[in-house]
Amino acid sequence: MAERLTQTKGFNGFSYLDLADEIGIKNSSIHYHFKAKADLALALVERLHEGHNATFKDLDKTLDTPQQRLQAVAGYFQSYVQDGKFCLCGMMAAELQSVSPAVRSCLVAYFKGLQTWLTEQFVAMGEPDAQNKALRFVSTAEGSLLLARLENDPEIVGQALKTFIQS
Repeated sequence: MAERLTQTKGFNGFSYLDLADEIGIKNSSIHYHFKAKADLALALVERLHEGHNATFKDLDKTLDTPQQRLQAVAGYFQSYVQDGKFCLCGMMAAELQSVSPAVRSCLVAYFKGLQTWLTEQFVAMGEPDAQNKALRFVSTAEGSLLLARLENDPEIVGQALKTFIQS
């Protein structure tokens, strides 16, 4: 539930009381597990990072080509908009001034990991400047999410990322 609230309202857009109301538990129960909201933020980013790493490994095993894997990632970004959400780590990065140093470090690790995996895909595609292309993919994905969410049009994400996939 905290993930959904972060993706729809931003991490600073909800309180423990809001979260407790959503879940149907006492506010003190959340405080028991997460003493400070920074602890909750760190847990969210760490869980997402671990989940995405597992997803990337799964994509490497189950999809034959880097283009198919990139298309799948583009589809994940597109689904955020379809669900009225935004990338959790992108949302947290937008609120960088209010997150703890530990969350900031985890966000950096998340985006570096994403770029590393994307670089591997572009290397497999024979891209001469794969690292730069991975950086541009992430930047385009996050930026297109903003526009797609603003216009409530998930297709914007697919349109923005298709040039990376067709290379």
